[in-house]
Amino acid sequence: MKVFLTGATGFVGLSVLKRLVSVGHIVKCLVQNVEKAGMVREAGGVPVLGDLLVPAPWSESVTDSDVVISASSPFRITERLSLHEAERRAEAHAEMVGNLIHAASHSHVQALVLTYHVTAFGNQGEKWASEIRTIDPVGLSRPTAGKYWDIERAARRAGLPTIEVFPGWVYGPGSWFKHYVVDGLKAGTARVVGAGNNYKSLIHIDDLAEGFRLILAKMPVGERFCFVDSNPIIQSELFKVVAGEMGLAVPERIDYNLFADTMGEVMAEAFSSSVRVSNAKAINELGFKPRYDSFRQGVTAVLKEMRVITEEKELPKAAGF
Repeated sequence: MKVFLTGATGFVGLSVLKRLVSVGHIVKCLVQNVEKAGMVREAGGVPVLGDLLVPAPWSESVTDSDVVISASSPFRITERLSLHEAERRAEAHAEMVGNLIHAASHSHVQALVLTYHVTAFGNQGEKWASEIRTIDPVGLSRPTAGKYWDIERAARRAGLPTIEVFPGWVYGPGSWFKHYVVDGLKAGTARVVGAGNNYKSLIHIDDLAEGFRLILAKMPVGERFCFVDSNPIIQSELFKVVAGEMGLAVPERIDYNLFADTMGEVMAEAFSSSVRVSNAKAINELGFKPRYDSFRQGVTAVLKEMRVITEEKELPKAAGF
C-alpha cells in the first residue's frame, strides 16, 4: 500500500514509519529539510520536501497514495506553553490538516487517518471513557477544541473518509517520558502534580505503531479507536514504579498552580487530569493485542533500552545465607 505520512520524524511518527515499512508498505514522508530527509531514508521511508502550510508539489505525493496519515502534533510535551501559544499552534495545525484534505480530495485516497490524544475525552475522574465519549478536551487537547469539528466537516465536504486514532500517553525512550520522568528522577527535579491520584492511560510506543499497522490492514473507515494498554495507572504510582526500577527516591508533590507557573496551564492540566480509557473496541474490532498490557510490564523494557537499568542477573546466594 502507498502511504503518505506527516510527522514522520517525531517520536510517534518515526516508530509508525518503521513499523509500516517493516510489513512492506511504501511510505512517503513530508519533511521540511535535508536533515529530516536523512532520518526518513534511514528508517526506510521516501522523503518529500515541503511545508503543509505552503501549497506545493508535495500534494502530488498525496494524490498518488492509498492512505494519508496525519501523525504530526502542534505541541511537544517537553516545552512550556501558554494557552495563547497553544491555541495559535492548534489553529496552524488545523490549517495543515485542511491542506492535506484538499490535496487528497478528488483522488483515489481511501482514507485520512487522523491522530489526536485521549485527553480529548476530558477529565473523567474515576469513570472510564471510550470512543463513544463526546469530545470535551482538557490539557494538551484543550487548545484544539472546535478544530475536530472543522476538520470533520472539511473531510465530509471533500468526500474523504476518515479514521480517528486516539493514543494514550505514549511512553518509550524519548519525549515526555525521558524528559520529565527519567531525566527528572535522575536530577531530582521530577514532581507529582497535585494530589497525584489521577489516572493516566498509557501505551508503549511499539504497541501504538502496531495499532497503526492494524488500521491499514483493516481500513475501518468512519471509525474511531483508542490505543491504550488495559491497565491505567495513577500519576503518583507511575513515578513510584519508575523510581523503584531506577533505585531512586519517589518524587515529592508540587502544587498545581506552582507547576502551571513553571510549565504553563496547558501542561499542568494535562498532567493532573484523570483520563481512564478503554481499549475494548480496538481489541474486538482490530485484533489489537498490546505486547505490554500495563505500564509496569513495559517500563522495564524501555529503561533497559535507554540503558538506565541493565540486564544483569542477581548472583546466587551462598549456602547458609
